[in-house]
Amino acid sequence: RGESQASVARRFELGERTVRRFKRRRDRDELAPHKTGPRSPTKLTPADNQLMREQVARTPGITALQLRPMLSVEVAECTICRRLKKLGLSLKKSR
Repeated sequence: RGESQASVARRFELGERTVRRFKRRRDRDELAPHKTGPRSPTKLTPADNQLMREQVARTPGITALQLRPMLSVEVAECTICRRLKKLGLSLKKSR
């Protein structure tokens, strides 16, 4: 339509930089949504999954922080919690 980027930004309540970014993506024909989820493969191995299953079965009151040093790689506590959820395991909350 020939509208300026500033007027488009005001109309859709966006920043001008966002409008420029969308325009650049349109010009490159990259209008498909960006992939969501993890950008790289997980660090946790199947052996780590098995270790977590065993530890939770052996010690139901274990925390994610206590599991952390037992794993083969160093990961954040939230990574452990997400993996436990994926494995169908839950931890007792102890604070």
